[in-house]
Amino acid sequence: MSSPSPELEFVSTADATCRGSLRDVLLSAMPAKGGLWVPTHIPQFSADFVERHRHDSYADLAEAVIAPYFSQVLGAETLHQICQDAYNFPVPLVRPDRLKGTAAERLAVLELFHGPSAAFKDFAVRTLVRVTARVLGDEFPQLTVLAATSGDTGAAVTEACAGVPGVRAVVLYPRIGVSGVQESQIARARPGVVALSVDGTFDDCQAMVKRALADETLRRRRPLLTANSINPVRLIAQVPFAFHSKRLLASGRRMGVVVPSGNLGNVGAVQLARRMGLDVAALVAATNTNSPLPELFATGQYRPRRSNPTASNAMDIGDPNNLSRLLAWREGGPSVEAVTVDDRATLDTMRRVRAASGYVLCPHTAVGWKAAEDLLARDGANLDDVIIFGTAHPAKFPDVLQAAFGDSNASIFPGELPSPAPIKIGNDFEAVRQVLESEAGFR
Repeated sequence: MSSPSPELEFVSTADATCRGSLRDVLLSAMPAKGGLWVPTHIPQFSADFVERHRHDSYADLAEAVIAPYFSQVLGAETLHQICQDAYNFPVPLVRPDRLKGTAAERLAVLELFHGPSAAFKDFAVRTLVRVTARVLGDEFPQLTVLAATSGDTGAAVTEACAGVPGVRAVVLYPRIGVSGVQESQIARARPGVVALSVDGTFDDCQAMVKRALADETLRRRRPLLTANSINPVRLIAQVPFAFHSKRLLASGRRMGVVVPSGNLGNVGAVQLARRMGLDVAALVAATNTNSPLPELFATGQYRPRRSNPTASNAMDIGDPNNLSRLLAWREGGPSVEAVTVDDRATLDTMRRVRAASGYVLCPHTAVGWKAAEDLLARDGANLDDVIIFGTAHPAKFPDVLQAAFGDSNASIFPGELPSPAPIKIGNDFEAVRQVLESEAGFR
């Protein structure tokens, strides 16, 4: 059993006097006094929680994990229906057979990419859209879901919002650095979707989203909701990943988790799970060369930087959104490590794993695999299994497959990929404002 929880309330990481309800958070993604929203209360689960839910469906497990946050606001029946609708695809833990008997046999990939956009963000965004519709739908006939993306968030947002009456997705993405597969998913023409191809980096896109969300004039004209991991509903929806990983292992196994990390939402969700009582023996944020996190953890100095394109493009983030949340849940809690994996090591890992096992990793998951190998080499005596979050289907990155294997078809995408039809803009907030003030995308 989890401990009884008070009604859901959020507080700013920057100012404990700044508080809000779920409705407040959905309508004002950024607290007025800075920081990020976090729940005021972290529910505590008993030691037998995983065993009691070992044989549940993923949807039922997820419902049990997030119920202490949402059930009082939404009602138990509504929360149950949201989870059944949002999590209607498999979430397997994969151990390549040909690695048995090797040092890598303790590594496993939690494949989080079997949803409609073939990336882990389907879980969170599908939850967010459904929660938003329930909380705000009667009050506001038109809702704009606004997001910046370096690849996978945008695809998940457009898949979740397309064709939903009264809802449109406005997604900003960098013109260079998003794969062709990702751009097709984000920007193909369909009702309820406006895709903005920006002449800039992901950080530029993210800055314009934050500026729009902080613009009182825009927000008074029409509600702006964020689907980026700035929104705490998204992060809470990812907490079940860690519980699911634990229950797929034999009882008593010591589990490490390695999370490919860019905006730090997923690693923050695992740390929140630990604060809720889940036993995770080691947690590693595996980043590419853009992240300031390894330097921060090593030196105490935070130096955000302008991101540069890498093979793991969805992690090309030099100023991560969720840093203040991760630091808040790390302080006084279990330790979190951060490591850097460069492109050379990423491509080498993809080649080695495929040659040894036939298993094809996406570049982000390869960053995680390399970090997991290093974790086992350093601390393997204290770990029985290391779970790597498999964040995206490898076929979403044909250019990287070509670079790694000389074969862009080393993995085949499981769906159709029509030509993208974005609106091209410069690095120009006024162009974004004009779209947001218009009726573009609404049915």
